[in-house]
Amino acid sequence: MSRRSRRADIVPEERYDIDGRLVKNDVPKKPKAWNLSSIMRDPVKKAQAIKDAQDYVKSKKKHKLFTHDTDRMWGPEIDDLFFNKRRQGLAAWIVPRGSPIYYEFEGFYKKLKESLTSDDLDTSREPSSSSSSSNLLQVESELIRHALMLFQDFQEKKTASLKTKIETMRNELPISAYANAIVTTLAHHRVLLVAGDTGCGKSTQVPQILMKAGFNKIACTQPRRIACSSLARRVSYETLNEYGSEIAYQVRFEGTKTRHTRCLFLTEGLLLRQYAADPTLSAYDVIIVDEVHERHMMGDFLLALLKKLLQTRKDLHVVLMSATINAELFAQYFDAPTLNVPGRMYTVKTHYWSEKKDDKNLVDDAAYRRRQAATIKESIPSRSEPVDPGPYLKVIEYIDQSIPSTERGDLLIFMSGINEIMSLAETLKEYADHKKNWIILPLHSTLSVDEQDKVFDIPPEGVRKCIISSNIAETSLTIDGIRFVIDSGKVKELSHDATANMSKLSEFWVSQASAAQRKGRSGRTGPGECFRLYSENEFNHMNDFPVPEIQRAPLEPLLLQIKALGFGDPRSFDFIEAPSMDAINVSMEFLQNLGALDSDENITGLGRVLANLPVDAIIGKMLLMATVFNLVDPVITIAAGMSVQSPFTRLSNQGDNEVVRNRRTLDSSHGDPFTLLNVWQGWLDVKADRKTTSRNWCRKHGIEEHRLYEIAKIRRQFEKVLNDFQPGLLDYFKDTPDEEREAKRRSDRELLRRGRFEQKSSKRRRVLDMDQESWQLESEQGTDIRDLEFSMANDISRLVHRAASLSDRDIQIIKLIICSSLYPQLAIGDEHNPYRPSNEIVFNTPVKSFLSLHPTSVIAAHPSWVQGLGKNVRKDDADVEQSLDHQLLCYLRLLETTRPYLLDITRVPGIHVLFLFGKTIDTNADCSVIVVDRHYVIEFRTTQVAEHILYLAYKLRSTWARLLSKRVSRGIREPVEMKLENYIITDSVKQGLPKGLQDILADQERMNQGQQHHAFMEMWTPAVEAKFQSEVASLTAKLYDCMQTAVSATLRVGKPSELMKMYPKFKPPSENEQGIPRSWNPRDVLVSGIQITSNIVYNSLDTPSMASQVPVQEEAIPESVRMYWHCPHCDSTYSVTRKQVLEHLATCGVSADAVEG
Repeated sequence: MSRRSRRADIVPEERYDIDGRLVKNDVPKKPKAWNLSSIMRDPVKKAQAIKDAQDYVKSKKKHKLFTHDTDRMWGPEIDDLFFNKRRQGLAAWIVPRGSPIYYEFEGFYKKLKESLTSDDLDTSREPSSSSSSSNLLQVESELIRHALMLFQDFQEKKTASLKTKIETMRNELPISAYANAIVTTLAHHRVLLVAGDTGCGKSTQVPQILMKAGFNKIACTQPRRIACSSLARRVSYETLNEYGSEIAYQVRFEGTKTRHTRCLFLTEGLLLRQYAADPTLSAYDVIIVDEVHERHMMGDFLLALLKKLLQTRKDLHVVLMSATINAELFAQYFDAPTLNVPGRMYTVKTHYWSEKKDDKNLVDDAAYRRRQAATIKESIPSRSEPVDPGPYLKVIEYIDQSIPSTERGDLLIFMSGINEIMSLAETLKEYADHKKNWIILPLHSTLSVDEQDKVFDIPPEGVRKCIISSNIAETSLTIDGIRFVIDSGKVKELSHDATANMSKLSEFWVSQASAAQRKGRSGRTGPGECFRLYSENEFNHMNDFPVPEIQRAPLEPLLLQIKALGFGDPRSFDFIEAPSMDAINVSMEFLQNLGALDSDENITGLGRVLANLPVDAIIGKMLLMATVFNLVDPVITIAAGMSVQSPFTRLSNQGDNEVVRNRRTLDSSHGDPFTLLNVWQGWLDVKADRKTTSRNWCRKHGIEEHRLYEIAKIRRQFEKVLNDFQPGLLDYFKDTPDEEREAKRRSDRELLRRGRFEQKSSKRRRVLDMDQESWQLESEQGTDIRDLEFSMANDISRLVHRAASLSDRDIQIIKLIICSSLYPQLAIGDEHNPYRPSNEIVFNTPVKSFLSLHPTSVIAAHPSWVQGLGKNVRKDDADVEQSLDHQLLCYLRLLETTRPYLLDITRVPGIHVLFLFGKTIDTNADCSVIVVDRHYVIEFRTTQVAEHILYLAYKLRSTWARLLSKRVSRGIREPVEMKLENYIITDSVKQGLPKGLQDILADQERMNQGQQHHAFMEMWTPAVEAKFQSEVASLTAKLYDCMQTAVSATLRVGKPSELMKMYPKFKPPSENEQGIPRSWNPRDVLVSGIQITSNIVYNSLDTPSMASQVPVQEEAIPESVRMYWHCPHCDSTYSVTRKQVLEHLATCGVSADAVEG
């Protein structure tokens, strides 16, 4: 049923008219008795209608119209008659039900009705119960008609006043004086750089200047999502288009754009995606790139694309908007004229209050000269030291003693991170509690929106705000009333160590440009003072500008886009400032590991899909794998959880024991992703049950509920991504809600609209309460907007059903899906962990050692799960239980703060994962020794088991790759060719290979022959889909069987000296390395031996056999464990339990007594 026909079913045949009679519900061609449209178009009629309304209200005020009924707005008949669009309401074209102006009229009408309501209890003036309902309808409709005219008159007067106010405010902005210069310059140049400091008005006024100049297709990019929506609202307000769509915003999966939009605020990333779909960006005639000085990676990439695009689109104009810092760089890159606009700044007095010796990291002259000469800039690390509250208290005491309390002026303190902010806040709060003239407010991006909004509230008379902030207050937020600034000179910055593939959250010295931004915060509304807690000499040795993100962040998203758009080798791309070659090489290797690029660095079919998905490449691959194995719902939740900060609150050492106990009930021994699934399911159960609020449940379990709402939103976004990738993939997108569900949605929609309007209306600046704790948990009072939004977007009962407990098979397959996306991000327990205290165990990766478990990880709360054996044992076939524990930790990322940590950890069986996903698998002559990725050494006592696992892994990998290729091919609607493996091996050599490797080669020949006859894309019919699902079911069963079967072997990390001896050939040393002893580097290994597949090389290790015959009676196979076992009598390998071994041996002619020994 179409949407239009469903609406038609709702419209009844009859409705009430303004005289209280039931009439046919059609739109008559004859004029209505009261026609608002006609009145509003005719100035004479409108003036008379307003006068009539005023006279009516005056007359009714003498004789009160209502008694004690002010809570009742109007009846449903009136609502349909005037405001319901579906039922041709008389005023619905100007005040439609559910719109912001509808709720505004409600408030206006309520006040009007109160003025016409008597305080006594005499009801004789109201229609009696015996009167017809039409009398009351007539009274109400008459008042509504007059109220609408008075409301329109009020709105017009308010608009006129607002126009005057906006025009006055606009004229005060420095940018206004340059409006003609902007238009004139664009008439002669296609690129213009507007350089102006914060407060000059460029972000709000330049789009309006261009609209007035005749540009009708304007894109204005912003580096942050929140800036897009806030600027769109502001510009819409200033153009008096608040309820229209000429000014709109669009961010990922959300926006207000319509066909009437003239100016669109959007993120840089979204414009890049539009470029991928339309390389000419034909939807726009001018593109404004705001905040280019912030040097975000995608912002720099966008500049490069626009520079290329200007060569082909001669009608396109580009306006770059920057702070005055480093503006010359952008002007030179585009060879563009610069318009310098002064900021609206008052005089700021600067104090250098340093009580310590200068930091040698900063002021060393030789290091300073090296930094200045370097092409690739690096941030300057600060010396490690705890926060000293003394200097901050000294400044506050100076303010108290020298500035009268009657003078307004708040304090803004810049600290490096959340820990430093909260530490200082605790100390300053003690001072504030004693003096009673300060309110301490922390400000950080990790705090809730309510906590952040408090910084905009007004302190009581005689009281000052002290806002302790990270660099979020440098440019992202503007807080009025700041007169004093304390600058610690430090910032916490997330940098990327390309060699270790690890993010580092470290403390650095700010740049001179950032210090100037911080200083400027105190001079926006009047003269101010800035106290720098470092010396002038230290300031002079700071970097001139912040380090661009492109030189300190992972490059995978950027490089994948460059390859997908066909720009060739990223190493020769025209960046405004290029990243290092090492960083590019590491990221290219990462994309190859992911399968997005092939061995020649060409983009693959999978890479094209990942580039088009508006998500991180790792998450994108995880989602695609979930579609192959029909595990979309749990994997979407896991992927959404990996995209937000941990929902768990940090518990102090003296934390609430009940919270700890409650949280432990959600723990999963499989790792963090599965713990998140438990949290998600528990939260949904509480929401569905409704016996307690979900907010209260989260508090009892130490969970930040707003993170779960974020996960819910991202889940919906990911679902849309997959449904767009392959329409119809998610069946529940096609579901039609039942009548009860639809009624509930309508009710929730009304509540949500009203709640949003009330929330917006209440965002006046409030006065802070001195008796209230400066930072508290959220209130339980009021409408929970987020809960309503969640109910509107989701069917909770279906979510609960889909989030039902997973089977063990599902868990094991999800582990493989995670590993397939994150490989080679694996960590192995240090060999000394069994002898360390549980809180000191560490793990190692091929590129980073001594990594700790992050405190938010569930594994950190249960270290015994991963600590390892408590005694030395020889792990071989004679002691199977110990030899079967080959546990690795698969992690999402590494983060270094006080120490290097593993984040988002999943426990996985090591040998299985290495064979399924290893990039290089090298064997010795009998396959008893295998080295995976030139790092992990696996030793088998039974060579036939090793051969069997090599063959099994090959079969599983090739089937998996083929099914993924089919899924990708269907998604992009074009063939995705699988690379044929056909290595030339003579028959004589083949005959000398181990049996398992001969089987692999035979299998390859059959596959290659089949591929030659089926080198076209199959039409995706129901029969093909059924065949595909059958193959998936078969692969799933085999993968689960593999994961359930233990491998009797040893797994360890090869020592560098040992690996040097294992590999016989290396690249010759370079000229710079001549005469230097060679150290182990896996990149220097030259492939030797026989190439079996793209990843298996036979006899490439020069190492003796580790095989030995173990008498059958010595094989102590545990009763409960299935393992791979080779029968020497029938020369076959099986996945069996001990009981099955005995049964098999009996049929092979070996008595059970002999086995028991």
